[in-house]
Amino acid sequence: MSDEFDHLFPAVRPIAALGAEERVRRIRADRWIDYPLAREALAKLEELIAFPPRARMPNLLIVGASGMGKTMIVEKFARDHPGYYDAANGLKRIPVVVVQMVSGPDEARFYKRLLAAIGAPEPLRPTLGLLESVALRLLGETKPGMLVIDEVHSLQAGTVREQARFLNMLRFLGNELRIPLVCVGTQAARNALRADDQLVRRFEAFALPPWRHDDDFAGLIGSLMRSLPLRRESVFGDLARQRVVEATGGVTALIFAVVTRLAVAAIASGEERIDGAAIEGKRGALALIGEPV
Repeated sequence: MSDEFDHLFPAVRPIAALGAEERVRRIRADRWIDYPLAREALAKLEELIAFPPRARMPNLLIVGASGMGKTMIVEKFARDHPGYYDAANGLKRIPVVVVQMVSGPDEARFYKRLLAAIGAPEPLRPTLGLLESVALRLLGETKPGMLVIDEVHSLQAGTVREQARFLNMLRFLGNELRIPLVCVGTQAARNALRADDQLVRRFEAFALPPWRHDDDFAGLIGSLMRSLPLRRESVFGDLARQRVVEATGGVTALIFAVVTRLAVAAIASGEERIDGAAIEGKRGALALIGEPV
């Protein structure tokens, strides 16, 4: 039966043969959708992780509004570079260490998260000096090729002095480990990094702007349609795409939310396809997003 669903990506066709409940669950789960800007970001990350160690490593800031898919890109990159057991040394290697920034520039809490990210327990008496020493030693053993810090804009929750100390710590980590740092956040992250002249000069910014009603967006919607396990081919024309961009402001997470609700409704109704004509009215896509709190 899965051979019939040639309107879908090959990996999705067997899923289309499953029952409604399982397909709805799959539709609502996170999924990776390839698009040009994401490929460009992944290529930059690949270039960084292959960079030979040196005194001043290049760094990257991935910046964009909330919901633009920044975290999905770094998670995809981390999945592409999974940890592995190094039998020769009896150690687990973690090529990409991903840490979510704490709610403010608190160095001790950050080191604790860093230890958790590499699967290491906290020391019994976790003073800042001991946390730093243990983290550096264990990171030296696991030999990561990159440290990713997500939600870096949370830095601005602290005072100017706290921010300066935290940025100094990041610069210290990059220097000691000789690995690239990748910071991920909103525009506020760029502003926060600018507080440290030495650190910011080592960063290249990579922006993820909101989607526009253009060919790239048409390609994204086309890929989304082919990734949804609906048994009939969906129709999503130019006007429907325009309405989605207008309603969502071009934010990736909201675009996915609109398409997800349309796909779930298509299964529930038995229609088994998305008909974009249903959202071509001025408020069609807006109704699927719902009112903000």
